[in-house]
Amino acid sequence: MKKNLTLSQWLIEKTDGEAYRAGKLSGESSEKSSEKAYVTKHPKVDQQIINQIGSLTKLISQAREMEKDAQLSGFIRFDWRDMGNDIRAIHYSVEIIPLLCDREGIEDPRKRQQRHIKTVGELLQEASQSEADWLKSYYRFLLTRLEQGKLVKEMDDEAWFACLNAIGRLHCPTWKRVFSARVFRDSKRFQTSYEDRVVKVLREYSDMPDKDVMTNEQILKAYGIISYTQTLECKGTVLCRTDTGQTFDTGDFPYGAVLNSQTMEHAKPVNIAKIRRIMTIENKANYENMSYKEDTLYIYCHGFFSPKEVEFLRELTVLAAENVEFLHWGDMDYGGIRIFLFNKDKIFPGLKPYKMDCESFVAAVTLNAGRTLEAEKRKKLEQMNAGELEELRSSILEYGMEIEQEMLV
Repeated sequence: MKKNLTLSQWLIEKTDGEAYRAGKLSGESSEKSSEKAYVTKHPKVDQQIINQIGSLTKLISQAREMEKDAQLSGFIRFDWRDMGNDIRAIHYSVEIIPLLCDREGIEDPRKRQQRHIKTVGELLQEASQSEADWLKSYYRFLLTRLEQGKLVKEMDDEAWFACLNAIGRLHCPTWKRVFSARVFRDSKRFQTSYEDRVVKVLREYSDMPDKDVMTNEQILKAYGIISYTQTLECKGTVLCRTDTGQTFDTGDFPYGAVLNSQTMEHAKPVNIAKIRRIMTIENKANYENMSYKEDTLYIYCHGFFSPKEVEFLRELTVLAAENVEFLHWGDMDYGGIRIFLFNKDKIFPGLKPYKMDCESFVAAVTLNAGRTLEAEKRKKLEQMNAGELEELRSSILEYGMEIEQEMLV
């Protein structure tokens, strides 16, 4: 059962809106007076108010007490009717709200808003010392909303800001569970309570060009939070050397080698003399179907490569002979085009598409391997510069279909 309000509590709730929280219900001081002019409100008394207070008798009793209150004199009056047995309306200045809040043990909504504004201002100042532009943008957004008098539910969660600030300060990859333990003293709390919210902020306020097609894991990885499943898979002969001088050859594993995050951090390719073709493959089934060839290096792409993977793979470009061919085979859809462009721009400048031309697309559609293009993706395709895949982009728009690699296995 919902607890009844006192008349003071009802007046506080009635006043607690964006205008009051933003300080817009008091005007500037006039030349004749140094005091501010406060807005007066005139709510009519109806059955809803009576129900919230508890009864008409309770409302009348509390109203009479307020009329006798010297501190409220001149700031509130009641429009009585029926010989003082009913109230038509209440006329009050919002100037009394801080006093009523004090008496009820409630923080004045305006003071609370000012406290939140100060807090976010300090957070923004702290973030300004870092390179986390996404964090600064997010705090500016919150500050604007608070200054407009809007409620910001995040302000009641100090751990939320501790989490964001910790991400903004990350300078090296950190395991997700370790990060959570450091910030929350609970290794699982980040994943269970904050991960989705953090990813949403990173998607909206980061400047990553491919954030709209990246998975949650890829976005977190880009900002330094890694999971234990992040690995680089390849088939082919690449001689690598660790920072301790040890060497290993991925060619010793013809069915595929898997390099974990630490290996990529502490080792780099040093020789690919036998390789004449390097192919990144977006989807796992297609990658697994490729048989080992001594002169070919197949790399499972899984989407967008992380910064650590990008750094590791760039070494291949340095080592590659002039006649090495760089290819990418991916989905013939919006995401596939973006991944190709990302790999070409960030890793392999000479990258060429493989089986991603107009002819391959039409053949796949003919085999009924396509799926209907979503309206939102159509808009994005219409606006994008597809570079070498412009013909593919046009075909997707023309047919209203897109193709996933797995459909062609």
